[in-house]
Amino acid sequence: MKKMRRARVLTGSALAGLLVLSGCSQASPTIPTDPKGSDLGTITISSGISSETEIVANIYAQALERAGYTVEVTDTGDSRDDYLTAMESPRDSSGAEESTDSASASDETVVNDPTTVDITPDYSGNLLLKLTNDGEISPSDIEKERQEETESPTPEPTETLPGLTQSPTPSPTGSPLNIRGMNGNDITSTLDRVLPTGLSLLDAASAENKDALVVTRVTAARYDISTINDLAQYCGKLTFGGPESFSTRSYGLPGLAENYSCKPAKFIGEDSQQKLADNLADDTVQVADIYTSSPDIVDNKFIVLEDTQNNFIAQNIVPVVRENELPSTAKDTINTVSANLKTTDLVQLNRLTTGEHSITTQEAAKFWLDHLTE
Repeated sequence: MKKMRRARVLTGSALAGLLVLSGCSQASPTIPTDPKGSDLGTITISSGISSETEIVANIYAQALERAGYTVEVTDTGDSRDDYLTAMESPRDSSGAEESTDSASASDETVVNDPTTVDITPDYSGNLLLKLTNDGEISPSDIEKERQEETESPTPEPTETLPGLTQSPTPSPTGSPLNIRGMNGNDITSTLDRVLPTGLSLLDAASAENKDALVVTRVTAARYDISTINDLAQYCGKLTFGGPESFSTRSYGLPGLAENYSCKPAKFIGEDSQQKLADNLADDTVQVADIYTSSPDIVDNKFIVLEDTQNNFIAQNIVPVVRENELPSTAKDTINTVSANLKTTDLVQLNRLTTGEHSITTQEAAKFWLDHLTE
């Protein structure tokens, strides 16, 4: 079967028209400005855990620069433990820590710690799974543990995050967290309860990149399927493809078995989304776990099967920030980005930064911002 990649060859005219299809054609929002932004010091942003979060990090950075701040984007590694560690506070008894109390009272007194990461974009659902041990630990357990640590006169230090109190992993006493039953708003509000002490969320974007089971039009017609429920009776005859982690994730093969009684005849692990799309297009696999912000879905006219049992959880883009490190104008700037970033934008930005004629993440971020504010 011929593999369709024509949309990845981006001409100048295609570049000019790409984001017109997204929400950027609406009334232009205003990036606020802070005349005292240069006094804050450098705001450090982690590029996050994926190439996509790197794009978003650069959008944050360039928006903050337009607001008057000095910004640096840094690579903290490819895991959540990496960036959470980078957001810890190494402050000692020099008095810098105490300054955060007054910082909350007035933007003029905010003192940014240049040795920590201040902002990291992440995906809401997977971050919540990480912090609650796949939902086994309830928010009430985490809050109780933190309250006990606060009341203890000699709290034991943590080796993982010396400056932050990371989500504990006690023997669960509360009810397990039903993350599968949560919508996007439920997930973000719960995240605020379980984030390590010293971290919080700014506004979540409607943009998300969640898992989806995808088939070709030929396969959809052959089996007359449009939902995962429809697919379930044929799973035992079909080969599935997905990232290696899909075989063990709670909403991967285990979730499909539990929620749909769907057990594929074979699973082929492949971490490259483009190779997954190739495998699906040439019928090496008949069903693939492809992320919803992948341009391969649109470019190949794949069919996304409806997830009627909510097996795949919401994965909205959320800005994780250090508390008391950012003035209100900086927060408003990030929230302006979140209010305007849509899933269709992620698709277009991913298309711009992949393929034969790709552009850099910095160029893609500038392209999006220019179209947003023009």
